[in-house]
Amino acid sequence: MAGATSLHVRSISHKTAPTAVRERAHLTEERAVELMDALSAGSASEPACVSVIPVSTCNRTEIYLEVKDGADADAILREALAAIGADCEVFFSEHALRLDGLEAIAHLYRLASGMESMMLGEPQITAQLKDAYRLARAHHEPGPGLLRAFQGAFRAGKRVRTETRISTGAVSVAFAAVELSRKFFDRLGKHRALLVGAGETGALAARHFLQHDIGHLTVVNRSFERAEALAATLRDEQSRQLVEADLDIEGESADSARALRGPDSRIIARPWDELGAAIANADVVLSTTGATEPVILPAMVQAAVKDRHGLPLFMLDIAVPRDIHPDVAKIGNVFVFGLEDLDEIVQGNLAARRGQIPHAERLIGEELAEFGQWLEDIDMRPTVAEFRAYLEELKDKQVGFVRKKQSDELADEVDKNLQLFIKKVLGRSMSSLRNSESREERARHLETLRALFSAEERDAD
Repeated sequence: MAGATSLHVRSISHKTAPTAVRERAHLTEERAVELMDALSAGSASEPACVSVIPVSTCNRTEIYLEVKDGADADAILREALAAIGADCEVFFSEHALRLDGLEAIAHLYRLASGMESMMLGEPQITAQLKDAYRLARAHHEPGPGLLRAFQGAFRAGKRVRTETRISTGAVSVAFAAVELSRKFFDRLGKHRALLVGAGETGALAARHFLQHDIGHLTVVNRSFERAEALAATLRDEQSRQLVEADLDIEGESADSARALRGPDSRIIARPWDELGAAIANADVVLSTTGATEPVILPAMVQAAVKDRHGLPLFMLDIAVPRDIHPDVAKIGNVFVFGLEDLDEIVQGNLAARRGQIPHAERLIGEELAEFGQWLEDIDMRPTVAEFRAYLEELKDKQVGFVRKKQSDELADEVDKNLQLFIKKVLGRSMSSLRNSESREERARHLETLRALFSAEERDAD
């Protein structure tokens, strides 16, 4: 079958390999482009690869290949990896997942739907897949199979996210802390948050607070430099996001728009010796310092409560060991929640997400069946497209003849009826071709169809 291709994926992920192996497989953006260049160039020993889309994140590196039918995908990939100096063997080791044909595309659809993520339903991988897809298109346009597969994967992912609840509910402690705060306060935009500790978990929680429009955020850390560095990073991220939202309206460059807007004044850092005052000024306190003993003591909180004049104080302790002394929970108008409370929320949300798996699988199955039909019909499409063009040309000639001799209304009616005729003819032709007993028989039918309308075209000439 001339022009036929096959699809493959070779994957190293958190499901199949430890961190050390994933690090060996990782491809930087520069290395991914080199791989695309090498595969596009082909080799003397094997047919050139039709197209490739590498995907590399912290949890996985996957290489999607479209090669000419009958070509040795592994040999092609191995040679290209060697050419760019990448680790060849890791993608053929016991840690590698190797899938071909529809199984490879089913994996891609599940990946885009959050079904293969470390945390079920997490949508971050979709953006990463889109980045890889855009990078591939910018350097070497993917072949028809990979192009259609990735577009279908994005559609499947969108359906799963919008038609199920597999991506709803906090499934990380940091996000659960923010979700619990949102239940305590109707609108976070009217309230102030204090982050005690500038580590990775605290930074993640801070970003969740900002995504939910917290009115003000203060960072306090034993090292004021680290607190200020995190605050500066968060300010820059918020400024960049706001600028990107403004550009469509104002038509400015990113630099000029950022300069006009200035830093996000909602986010500040305070030194450690001002912790008590910072607590008094906050409605939500999230502590995650990793200290060996409590850093937020009853006397400190009692003084803060007195300065708050009856306003409630919501405190979240996600540190191990605990940052907040147990006796703080005994203070009136202070509400303390710890890791056990948040983990209960996380486990409940994970169970709810797992309950959505059957629905998500059905949606993915529907989209995959559509791709499978497209793949099954790919050998017919060039001939059917030519046949359609031939019929459309005959229609246009006939309609033009009627328009010259009769009214425009009659010509439009003839055009409408001939369009319906063409649709039925093509539909019947596609159905007959699909029902061929074998690929060989279908190839003969396609050749007969080409001969028939080509002969008809010659007779008309």
